[in-house]
Amino acid sequence: MKIIKITGSISSPKYEHWKSQWEDQSELDEFSYISDVVNPEDALMFCKVLFPDFVFHQSGVFLESRFTIEAFSSWMDTCNNDVVAVEKVLNHMHLYDVFGGCRERVDEGVYEQLCRIVAQSWRMVLLSKFPEKKFCVQAIVSDQEYGPVVTFSQVRE
Repeated sequence: MKIIKITGSISSPKYEHWKSQWEDQSELDEFSYISDVVNPEDALMFCKVLFPDFVFHQSGVFLESRFTIEAFSSWMDTCNNDVVAVEKVLNHMHLYDVFGGCRERVDEGVYEQLCRIVAQSWRMVLLSKFPEKKFCVQAIVSDQEYGPVVTFSQVRE
């Protein structure tokens, strides 16, 4: 038997705290936590982040949630009509902004893990929807950014 992990191990202080409340932890796992705590409507809404809608415009691929003709035109002027450079700007998603309404303190490691998982999901979705194109999907964790960022752009051949 060979186990193939897609997301790797997940670490969450909130999950560990929940787990510590149980006397017998031997049967507890992430799915037990989901069953006990997670709201299916929240999970469904987050699927829009994991499996985003796209706009295909002037040979560029953009997150539908971030795309407007006005922003595209403005950035095309700024980026000397370089569609890939505009993709890098418009497809830039800060996870802190995704969870901007979260009132409780969230461990930075949770955002970093989520960043890698979202990037992995986007790679799969882009490959599925645009098999003829090549993309660079990045999970960026840097002090130079406002928290973890996921972005993508096409790779020029």
